[in-house]
Amino acid sequence: MKKAIITGATGLVGMAIANHFSKRGIEVLCLGRQILSPEDIDKNFGVGSKYLRLAMADMASLVERVNLMGWSPGEECVFFNCAWRGEEKLTDGTFGKQFSNAVHAAEVVRVAKKLGCIKFVNVGTLEETFVEHYLEGGSAHSCQSNQLDYALAKLASRDMCKMVAYLEKIDYVHTRLSVPLAMDMSRGTYVAATMKKIVEGKPYEEPTNKQLFDIIFVDDVARAYRLIGFNGKNKADYFIGTSMLITLGQFLKKFEYFINNDCSDAADIHSVASGVNFDNGALYRDTGFVAALKFQVMKKKW
Repeated sequence: MKKAIITGATGLVGMAIANHFSKRGIEVLCLGRQILSPEDIDKNFGVGSKYLRLAMADMASLVERVNLMGWSPGEECVFFNCAWRGEEKLTDGTFGKQFSNAVHAAEVVRVAKKLGCIKFVNVGTLEETFVEHYLEGGSAHSCQSNQLDYALAKLASRDMCKMVAYLEKIDYVHTRLSVPLAMDMSRGTYVAATMKKIVEGKPYEEPTNKQLFDIIFVDDVARAYRLIGFNGKNKADYFIGTSMLITLGQFLKKFEYFINNDCSDAADIHSVASGVNFDNGALYRDTGFVAALKFQVMKKKW
């Protein structure tokens, strides 16, 4: 992989991937809906990165736009699809709104092939696995996802992209992750905002949601995608995480204990039994990836 194209590049994961790649000599073309200045582009994605303002609904024009800007994907370009849009956040809105993301993603696979990309990497979610487990087991299992429309649309995106990739003869890699965290808590998710309150000694409202999550630092996520770009196998479905599932309430209590006490790390987090396998062994076998960043590293940055 010498070059990469990244949709959804202005989001937390897409931006982290772009920065991680550019710092390691991988040329990136970032796609998003925001208007950005040249200074913003360098700051957000790394010096020398390219950016096109292009919505997923207009992605059919990408080949023409790339040609007009004089940028060439070359022979070792990988396409990373991080784009997803809800109503006010990624997971909300009607099923129709959510499903439109799957349609756009499948269309982008064809565009990636036309551009000469050798691999298409799709960013999915942990929620897919909960819903799939429920669908396979019927009434024998309870559905643990609280984001059903989002999860179903993500499953549709996976299967549609995989089918189109097969027909277009381009390698397809699916990935799933849960809650990526920025080391500086700079992005305003509920989890990040609550963790900042804990660090500052402020009170916070304990979550009542009993859903399970796997929380991983976005720097690790970006590194995983670089390794997948180089070594990810066709038709693979990788789980990017620690495999330590826990409820948000339990996670925040562990984090609060770590902040307020002299302990080595929050590594004593114990996974909650879910009946669902979130094994990251395939990712390790194919790429060598292991989540490495710890809360100690985060604490030093504050």
